Amino acid sequence: MGANNRFVDENRLKSDIINSLLDFSRYLRADFDQDNGVFKGENTMASDEKGVRTNADLSMISAFLCRYGHESSPELKSMARRSLDYALSTHKAVRLKFCHDGKYWGSVSKNDYQWESSLWAMSVAYSAFFQWDDLSKSERDNVYKLLTAECNYELERNIPTGYIGDTKAEENGWEVDVLAATLGLFPNDALAPRWFKRMREFAINSYSHSSDSLDNTVIDPNYDQTRVKDLYRGQNLYNDYTLQNHGFFHTSYQNVVIQELGEAALALRLFQGKKQKWHSNALLHNCQKVNDEVLNWFSLRDGEQAMPNGNDWSMFLYDQITSYSTLACMLPDNNVNALALETKALNQILRRQQTTSDGSYLLRADVGARRMGVEAHRLMMTWLMHHCFPVGNVDLKEDLWWADFGKAKSKYFPNQNIVCSYGNSSFSCFSWSNGKHSYTGYFAPFDSAHNNIVVPFTAHNTGNFIGWLNVDKRNTNAIPLNDGTVNIPNDGRGWNYRGELLTNDSSLCHKFNIISTKYNKIVFSDSIIALRDVEIVGDFSGLLAISMDPFTATSRHFVTENDSFDTDGAGLRIMNTGWVNIDNCLSVITPDQSTMAFGDITNNNSILTAKLYPLYNDKKRKFNKGELVANSHVIYICNITAEQTRILYGKGIK
Repeated sequence: MGANNRFVDENRLKSDIINSLLDFSRYLRADFDQDNGVFKGENTMASDEKGVRTNADLSMISAFLCRYGHESSPELKSMARRSLDYALSTHKAVRLKFCHDGKYWGSVSKNDYQWESSLWAMSVAYSAFFQWDDLSKSERDNVYKLLTAECNYELERNIPTGYIGDTKAEENGWEVDVLAATLGLFPNDALAPRWFKRMREFAINSYSHSSDSLDNTVIDPNYDQTRVKDLYRGQNLYNDYTLQNHGFFHTSYQNVVIQELGEAALALRLFQGKKQKWHSNALLHNCQKVNDEVLNWFSLRDGEQAMPNGNDWSMFLYDQITSYSTLACMLPDNNVNALALETKALNQILRRQQTTSDGSYLLRADVGARRMGVEAHRLMMTWLMHHCFPVGNVDLKEDLWWADFGKAKSKYFPNQNIVCSYGNSSFSCFSWSNGKHSYTGYFAPFDSAHNNIVVPFTAHNTGNFIGWLNVDKRNTNAIPLNDGTVNIPNDGRGWNYRGELLTNDSSLCHKFNIISTKYNKIVFSDSIIALRDVEIVGDFSGLLAISMDPFTATSRHFVTENDSFDTDGAGLRIMNTGWVNIDNCLSVITPDQSTMAFGDITNNNSILTAKLYPLYNDKKRKFNKGELVANSHVIYICNITAEQTRILYGKGIK
């Protein structure tokens, strides 16, 4: 939508989502196994996540389209019903048939449980709700058996906590979901009061923070006098409100709990109707705080959330859209930002879907149909949130919104050792990740046409900016000598990060300094000393990873001191130049070096990525212990043309 148009037209947003999911139904049809009545995945018909989750999510999407998408296809209706029946009949509480690996799936007690099964059961519950009027009594009974078994397991088990390396926030969030879905479908069950109390306890211990232990807030005063601190079991968030999952900070893991808690509130509202017997203020516990203290510092103008450490699944998914929707629809008084970012993220999801030929959401999906199911799941939930908690149309102008939200500012997150900054027209960050053992950063222009030109990239424990050297008979790696030091200027804009690494099996000492300014410029300098006699066989320092993908750009236009050309990133092109400009948007300058290289395109988490090596050198060079190996200087500038770069270089920029 243009800057002078209404920012959010809710009817159009919902229509765009429905049309996208209807297009996705082409993928659903192709993925369905007609012989066995199940959706195919990495391990079709198996009792694990690779089989059950894919089938449950795609069953839910099929059923949603039949109910809300005005999709009257008998084929799609049959797919929804048959895939639901397969999920029901293979659960441990129903046991009508085995999964193909000879097992049942699900959790029925603390002595017989399966990790993540409540997440899959929640999708089964939604699929069943969408088809409820068409289900037989025996099918409804099987839904009841499955969900009550999952919930009764929740009554028996302990509520886990822990925030270092592998938070339990996400896991507790999906336990909330199955309890809410079951309460919504069976609100008058004799066990419903116990499920409700357990649901609140899991909710408080999803985004649980140490301050909760002192919080006297009465959660649901119309129900009882239980306080936040009464339900608090331990923290799943660090003191700065960040979290780690899979050993590192990652905005997808950080935001997903908002989505889960929102989906729980949605299930109670959707399944019970407006007169809810069960509802709780616990379901959005600390969501606003996490958003304000962490996520809003990483949200970019196109709706993406920056990933300082890169990713361990498909990248540029915009799968945080449902977290935006939760905040926008359920906390509307102070979440105009979430609503704005939601619309931007949706536009990017729709644009990425257009790069595929079968209605799927991305090329080269890391886990195939399972990833498609997750993406479609989130779009569906966004539609349902606007359906149940409408916000109406919002006339906020984009330029006015971003002028406030994207104003120059910086923040340091001490518990993750991450610094980030909004400059005048770009975002930058650097992470010293002890959990992931990587030391890397990246930047993103605010211009939506180039927002993803630089890819969050890590390799050999480093990545963007630092890069690496190859040393004969040594592995390429890095370990820290310290925790690095951060400085933010007094005006709160920009940052400076200094660090010292032992690299290549501790044969080199690599000291570096990175300065990010509010003027869209990053300056990298380093000094490398040989700690023993070494032979350098390749220099890839100063690295910058560039996207070369149908979603971003399959060809980039390069201008150098002496040349201009278009490239697809294949091979490795050597350039004799002290500067390069890419797409009249991004420039890299090496005042003391005149050789660069670009290429080495690879699949980086579903995004094709090439590498720019500003300090490239493939000549073999021997150094004695104590000698200076390199003393380099690289300048990165975004939102700059080739001609502007030529002029700056001619003036001797440093």
